[in-house]
Amino acid sequence: MPYPVRPLYRFSCRPHSWLLLAGLAAATLSATTSAKPPPTLAAANFAFKDTSGEVKDQTADHARRLNALNEAVRHGLAQNKTIKTVPLACQNDTCNAAEPGLEALAADAKKAGASHLLFGEVHKMSTLVGWIKYAMVDLNQNTPVCERTLSYRGDNDQAWQHAAKFAVRDIESNCINRQ
Repeated sequence: MPYPVRPLYRFSCRPHSWLLLAGLAAATLSATTSAKPPPTLAAANFAFKDTSGEVKDQTADHARRLNALNEAVRHGLAQNKTIKTVPLACQNDTCNAAEPGLEALAADAKKAGASHLLFGEVHKMSTLVGWIKYAMVDLNQNTPVCERTLSYRGDNDQAWQHAAKFAVRDIESNCINRQ
């Protein structure tokens, strides 16, 4: 003879009590998720290193492409609605991890109201191969959020712009959306 099935727990609530409880839980969850402000990001300029050994002097071209890459990264990240971006005071100067250095950048970012700092370097390794290395740090916790190295092919305006757009998508998916 089978044993009668009994519920382990018995709730004695009225039907409308469940609606009230569900509404209260949803309001509490909504209040806790909306209470956390979105991260505020300051993006430093990317530094540049050329170890390709090419004979032709491309300093002016690389400076122009690097400036365009920095602008594209900042513009792309500013389009992301899950973060707030703020400019650094040194934005028009060198303003990268090499100069004036990470400590100065972090202080400048905090002064601008940033909770996170993005910095990196474009490394032209050879005629056709380059890397974009970047890192993001949480300034409040003084901890790294992410660090990535991306490679790209080509040394022309189109290749650098493609690399900038890819870097923005990578930063969004591997750094910002991990918060």
